[in-house]
Amino acid sequence: MKITKIRIKNFRSIKDSGDIEFVDNLFVLAGQNESGKSSILEAMEAYENENFNRDNVNFEEFQNDNNAQEICCTYTIDNIDSFVSGLESEIRDQFKVDAEDFLDTKKIANKLKYFTITKEFDHESNSLSINTDTSVIDILKSSIKQRERSVVSNVDGEQRQESVQESIIDLENEDNIKTISKILFDLTPSILLFNDFSDLLPDKILISDLEAKNQKAQGYKAVKNLEKLLKKNFVDIAKLGILQKTSATNQEADQISITFQKDWKQKVYGNNEVKIKFQIEVDSTNNNQQTVFFYIETKDGVFLEPRKRSKGMIWFLSSWLELKAKENSNKLVILYDEPGLYLHIKAQKDMLNVFKRLTCNNGHQVIYSTHLSSLIDTDNLSNIGLVLNTKDSGTSVEGLTTSKINTHNKRDALQPVAEAMGLEPLKDFSILNNKNILLEGLSDFWYFMGMKEILNINEDYKFVPGIGIKANKIYPLISFCIGYGLGWLLIMDDGNNSKETRKEISNNIFGEQESEISEKVKIIEGVNGIENMFTCNDLKLINDNINCSSKESDMSKIVGSGRKIIFAKTFFQKVKNKEILEKNLDRTTIKKWKDIFEWIGEKY
Repeated sequence: MKITKIRIKNFRSIKDSGDIEFVDNLFVLAGQNESGKSSILEAMEAYENENFNRDNVNFEEFQNDNNAQEICCTYTIDNIDSFVSGLESEIRDQFKVDAEDFLDTKKIANKLKYFTITKEFDHESNSLSINTDTSVIDILKSSIKQRERSVVSNVDGEQRQESVQESIIDLENEDNIKTISKILFDLTPSILLFNDFSDLLPDKILISDLEAKNQKAQGYKAVKNLEKLLKKNFVDIAKLGILQKTSATNQEADQISITFQKDWKQKVYGNNEVKIKFQIEVDSTNNNQQTVFFYIETKDGVFLEPRKRSKGMIWFLSSWLELKAKENSNKLVILYDEPGLYLHIKAQKDMLNVFKRLTCNNGHQVIYSTHLSSLIDTDNLSNIGLVLNTKDSGTSVEGLTTSKINTHNKRDALQPVAEAMGLEPLKDFSILNNKNILLEGLSDFWYFMGMKEILNINEDYKFVPGIGIKANKIYPLISFCIGYGLGWLLIMDDGNNSKETRKEISNNIFGEQESEISEKVKIIEGVNGIENMFTCNDLKLINDNINCSSKESDMSKIVGSGRKIIFAKTFFQKVKNKEILEKNLDRTTIKKWKDIFEWIGEKY
């Protein structure tokens, strides 16, 4: 199963988060520093480990005298057969049921699709309560079978023995309901939060600390992760002879190094070979105790302790060990708070690829916070939540595709997403392309890309987004194409600056030759804003919250200037996913777009 929704109340910067929905297995909380991203993840950890702390109750900011913290997690069941089997087994054990067939598992499988666990901690009474939805209890009540029980009754002074039907488990009893809630929670995937940057692979660790399971020893967690991957532990290796120690894990260590290189793409000394090495020796600086020394080899024969490598590499390696050690575990919910702060932008992309593999190949759920554009995957905008923080409401999360970006606070939260989206088209942009269609901006780029797909146009020209249409902004793109001898066309909507820009281009590039500029520049007459190429009903295909009953006729204003790019990218994604087809769009819309593509076809 996976978490599909959470709600947090009275936790640090969060007064009441409202419902935060996780659409898929990979979800990013995007926002500025101090917006409350960490609070959301730490609240989820507190829910998992039940380590509620009075210091996390924000009495002062919200003027709140409520001592209770409440966190709800809603789980959607993916594998109902496995879930019902586990549920039946746990109920049998917890309630000591000896009846062979005590549960109607088919009824549960048909009715139970999701459930919510609520944990509330009252700091006044220092008590924790755990509950689930009444609808789930009702399903279980109707699914737990009846059994006969003999009772003696007194009728008219005469004792009679009668048989009565009763539920094998009494779910009217409050204690039993709490037990069921705990059983359901125990069946949910474990939540793991990684936010401790100090637990890196150490230069060395004492065998005695490993033997004593001293979790306070520096790097203990990273070393235990390495042991799990090696499938051997250093305490046992330390007991072997010198030659056996040397060869005991060479093969396994080499295999770990090879696997690590598949994820770490950065070049060191011209290659990305990073080998993890270790030696078990007596440490003369530490009372001659047996010690495991760790080394990172990036060049043949050059061994350096981890602390002498870049912080980014060791952070990535330590995080990778943690994730790799749990890769084949039962499904997990893995939380990462600001991953990649120490990493180069390319290494941040490596980290994102590791997350994708964990979700796609291993079925884990990854939820992470970031304000780094390189860690935001814009291929699925519904998996991005904007984390906002206002004085009155505290921290909340809004879905990127449904949020109106209409305040300064929201624009700040959007910044890393906008940067990520701005970089995305450049992945496919190359100066080697011979045919280029210059456009005003990113909104135009995504609409043109989508309509090219809808109209099944296979021409080899590329769309190149600009940063506005004023001449001083579009000139660099035109100059680039002219300087490299590349073909170019410019398409603009009929906005305030378009005719002036066309005139300046005509004067400065074509010597006012109208026939020449007409071959290169097109203004879409009567269309002020690319959104006006569509009808309101077309826009509802992108977001069904669009209000078409209003008197507003300007589609650009209906969409809103703050979310133009997000709206356009969502259109493109829905086209790629076959959620929007040509038959869905208004006939006038199709004709407008066909006219533009016919013009492009004539010029190229």
